[in-house]
Amino acid sequence: MKEKMKDIFWFPATVLFFIGMLDVLRGFMHTFLLTWSATNVAQLDIANGSSDQVFLLGVFGISNFLTGFIYFLISRKARELSPYVLIMIPLTYLLGLIGIWSGNVHGQAAFEGKYFMLAYFSVCIITFIVFQFQKKTQAKL
Repeated sequence: MKEKMKDIFWFPATVLFFIGMLDVLRGFMHTFLLTWSATNVAQLDIANGSSDQVFLLGVFGISNFLTGFIYFLISRKARELSPYVLIMIPLTYLLGLIGIWSGNVHGQAAFEGKYFMLAYFSVCIITFIVFQFQKKTQAKL
């Protein structure tokens, strides 16, 4: 355990691995459980909506699989990148939202998954802050 405390990349790499597992789970929900997720999580009215909406939700699931597997790889083979990947996750979503809003598009669905995503982003940000604190503390030693 003492060696893990000296390795400041252990914690962010472990968190990134679990974030990867969540992304693979999200990918599964967005693709293999697509109709259920669209109705129960995204709160889309698929009876009156376009099948294109549901298809795009499924396409997003494919990107969740991709990011999940990339996070696994980084957390195991390039651990020193883990804290920076973690902070890039919420920043990239913020950039995407700014792009969406700049097109004057605003979602109307209840989207119950937003609370999960806020927790997801919070874990990424808090882990990055803890890493920065550990890095400064280790530099003083």
